[in-house]
Amino acid sequence: YLFRRIKMFNIAILGCGVVGSGVADILFDKQAELSKRFNQEVKLSKILDIKNMDGTPYAPYLVTEPAEVFDDPSIKLVVVTIGGLDLAADRCFAALRAGKHVVTSNKAVVAAYGRELTKLAYENNVRFLYEASVGGGIPIIRPMNICLSANDIYEIQGILNGTTNYMLTGMYKDKMSFDDILKDAQAKGYAEADPTADVDGFDAARKIAILSSIAYNGFVDFEDVKCIGIRNVIYADHELAATGGFAIKLIAGSKITEKGVRISVEPKLVSKSSMLAAVNSVYNAVLVRGSYTGDSLFYGQGAGKLATASAILGDIIEILEAPERQNLPAFVEKAATIVKDSQEKERFYVRVKAEFKDTESEELKSCINSVFGDNAVYLGYALSDNSTAAFITDYCSESEFNNKCEELANCSYVEAVTYTMRVAE
Repeated sequence: YLFRRIKMFNIAILGCGVVGSGVADILFDKQAELSKRFNQEVKLSKILDIKNMDGTPYAPYLVTEPAEVFDDPSIKLVVVTIGGLDLAADRCFAALRAGKHVVTSNKAVVAAYGRELTKLAYENNVRFLYEASVGGGIPIIRPMNICLSANDIYEIQGILNGTTNYMLTGMYKDKMSFDDILKDAQAKGYAEADPTADVDGFDAARKIAILSSIAYNGFVDFEDVKCIGIRNVIYADHELAATGGFAIKLIAGSKITEKGVRISVEPKLVSKSSMLAAVNSVYNAVLVRGSYTGDSLFYGQGAGKLATASAILGDIIEILEAPERQNLPAFVEKAATIVKDSQEKERFYVRVKAEFKDTESEELKSCINSVFGDNAVYLGYALSDNSTAAFITDYCSESEFNNKCEELANCSYVEAVTYTMRVAE
């Protein structure tokens, strides 16, 4: 009798928390299907964690020493679902040096060390993939690398943080303050006890930096992303924006200009005719503008156990299909030029403090038009707060806008310019 030796493709998971356990669950469910599809036994072999897993389906796979994974030649691929930065990065580097493919959902690691890890994978003839690091279950990195690769991508606009999108949606829908909607989000598990990374834009900054590095063929450091969070947005802003046909969204955006990449995370007014305006609650979306495709929208669950685990399985399947496929993206060797100051013409939303009196609404409008021109759109006073009014400027540069705001502050009907946002185009 001739016996054919069954090939093995063993997988280890590092960190069996919410996402890691989701990966394990899908591997249990799909083991037979994947093994048949790729003509080899594809299975979960080990789980590295420090937790006691007695009584769980994961207990038989538990190991506690890293060497049990990295020194095991039968393990071909390591899934890193550890949170934080330093330990997760160390595990990614160690696995690649040991000649194992690495798939991770850790955006902090990818944003900080993506160049080095990609190059190390290339040098060791293995692959480093990270679809799940941006947009949870939304396919976006693979489409940009493959489906849209014939395009020159010139702009990305994304709602890349479910916590802030939930908060902005709820603030408007339920007429809530920032503090109240934050407490609600924390109670429902959408926001962390320390919400800084979400509400101040740092989470979204890492994601837009990752996408921009891929899109523009030059490394974008997330620390160069201008971040303005949502702490200063109030219900009256939503009310007044809606009057003009806009919704307020935290937009992670980047675009190519003649001088380089302009990139930011900030609340913006988005026209209700835009596809992004309809993205509510914890959902995420990414709008990619390409030279041939025009606008392409990717929409779905931006986080969650099984949605994120699904993206990780997509990377595993890609590696199973082409374990030896090698390429060195341009961003590994080249850094993008980041534009700090822009003279691009834009529109701005301006909130002012101006005590309401029946006779003064027209006078305030007249004052606004005298400073910003007849094309400025006066939005009126907020019904929820009769000391708050707003308008939208005509197109002007940032420096022109700042000068005109100073001029407006001298108007007798304006007590102060209290908040401004850009209008997304």
